[in-house]
Amino acid sequence: MSHLLRIGRVLNTHGIAGELKIDAVTDFPSQRFAKKTELMIGREKLIVKSSRPFKNFWLLQLLDHENINLVEKYKGQDIFIEDDQQLELAEGEYLVSQIIGLQVIDEQGNTIGQVTDSFHTGANDVWTIKKVTGKEILIPYIDEVVKKVDLKQAVITVSLLEGLDEN
Repeated sequence: MSHLLRIGRVLNTHGIAGELKIDAVTDFPSQRFAKKTELMIGREKLIVKSSRPFKNFWLLQLLDHENINLVEKYKGQDIFIEDDQQLELAEGEYLVSQIIGLQVIDEQGNTIGQVTDSFHTGANDVWTIKKVTGKEILIPYIDEVVKKVDLKQAVITVSLLEGLDEN
């Protein structure tokens, strides 16, 4: 049995022709949402009819779902692909599913917390870190902050810039 990889979330419908407004959580949206690609929303396997970038989002139309009344039920649901559809990653690239749950330490080796979520902004990804105190901080996935990701050791080393950790 294969696992599912989350690649986006349906934010809303767009127009009356059954387009869905998608918040993509993949670095490869043009491939993930390409025509004839199979994906899952909820427990339904669906086929992409068409897609296009729209501002900071993607608009997606599903085959045989070209009416707003047929797609409203998908609002707020996550979009998945099966992990055997996963693309080959280059050195230093990671899936969000590989990052969630990793321990986060500072450059001195002190434990900060654990990655609990990742989301994309217009400029970069942002990771939510649940600190050992229970509070959460947000860190941008940029070279100045994330110094090393060690998947084998399940540890991420970061340098918290001034203002990132006010608690």
